[in-house]
Amino acid sequence: MNKELRVLVIEDSEKDTLLLMRELEDAGYDPAYWQVDSAPAMKSALEEQTWDVVICDHSLPAFSSAEALAILRSKNADIPFIILSGTIGEDVAVDMMKAGANDYVMKGSRARLVPSIEKELRDAEGRRSRRQADEGLKQKQQELEDFFENAPVGLRWEGPDGVILRVNETELAMLGYSREEYVGRNIADFHVDKAVAVEILRQLRDGETLVHHEARLRCKDGGIKDVAIQSNALHEDGRFVRSRSFTRDITGQKQAQTALALLAAIVESSEDAIIGTSLDGTVLSWNYGAERMYGYTAAEVKGRSISTLTPSAEPDEFLDVYEQIERGKWIARYQTVRVRKDGTAIDVALTLSPIKDAAGKVVGVSAIEHDISATKREDEQRLRLIQELTDALARIKTLRGLLPICASCKKIRDDQGYWQKVESYLAEHTNAEFTHGLCPECLGELYPAQPREKHPSQG
Repeated sequence: MNKELRVLVIEDSEKDTLLLMRELEDAGYDPAYWQVDSAPAMKSALEEQTWDVVICDHSLPAFSSAEALAILRSKNADIPFIILSGTIGEDVAVDMMKAGANDYVMKGSRARLVPSIEKELRDAEGRRSRRQADEGLKQKQQELEDFFENAPVGLRWEGPDGVILRVNETELAMLGYSREEYVGRNIADFHVDKAVAVEILRQLRDGETLVHHEARLRCKDGGIKDVAIQSNALHEDGRFVRSRSFTRDITGQKQAQTALALLAAIVESSEDAIIGTSLDGTVLSWNYGAERMYGYTAAEVKGRSISTLTPSAEPDEFLDVYEQIERGKWIARYQTVRVRKDGTAIDVALTLSPIKDAAGKVVGVSAIEHDISATKREDEQRLRLIQELTDALARIKTLRGLLPICASCKKIRDDQGYWQKVESYLAEHTNAEFTHGLCPECLGELYPAQPREKHPSQG
């Protein structure tokens, strides 16, 4: 099968063009050609199609090979340009080669034409391959540059002495320094613990790779960042050339770990029982307060149902409460009875809250359980004492039996045999208090001139 070849022919002789096509066919090509003889026609041909080779006669009535070459090179197209002429001189041919022509063939030596075309096609393909390789390499370099500068973690190169050779924007932004303030200084200047910087450099010098090596770096504003460093070294012929370090800010993570550790310590040291369960009541966490309150160790109760603590008379008590928690409700100071490992019952007050996952879905229950047995006993004793005092007071303040009273002066004899006025006796033995006044009869006897007040029944 003949090889396709697209040929732009700059020639004013159709006969010469047909002769050229026949030579190419004889050489095994299937040429597709376009013959032009002016600058506008050549420009149009170059714009409409891509060509494999341009074959140009040196002298045309209104166009020259020099003009044609200039038009081709202005397009920045790497297309072989071969001059085919019977009139070009050696000196002109040399000048054309210097100007960018790839070869020239005299019409009297047409046997050289096809080999010249094939050579130039091979050379052009080689140039295209090299350009593609160069462009690919350039693109990879640009991608690496982009990766280095815009990576979401800090990137840094250091020399064998720890001097910073290169840094990306992420690390600069993390610490707040400008490139001029950072590059060229020793990394130890930015370490809070300089001994850590020395140890990192030693490990790299010895060929070790650092993975999540924690350190503290000082920011420009005086703050301190907790970082995790991953680093290795480039060695050439056994010589330490530079280190390559990834620096990740873990300040938030460290703060969260500290907060979680503090929370865990608070939970573990709480005197109240703090218990975490799944929605089906399976115990997941069990603090020391729960161990003291109920007598079970964490190993004994984890994985078992919280109903282990429920009295046998109310085996499903926790189900109703857990259904409310699953709907996202909180339950505060819910009072119930729990059973210890030794079988004794205790009164407890529970505060129950939902445990949610990252999506906000309720996945468990957190319970803070407080032993209120002593408080309830104290309340019961206090109520019993109040009742006893109330009953005693009622007995003391209530008059019973026969009361000796003088028929004349109306004094009452007490238990010791003394006679007391009625008001004095009643004040000691009842809650009644006395006020003094005159009844209508006495008022009339003592003050006859005083108008008497009528009783309501008298109209």
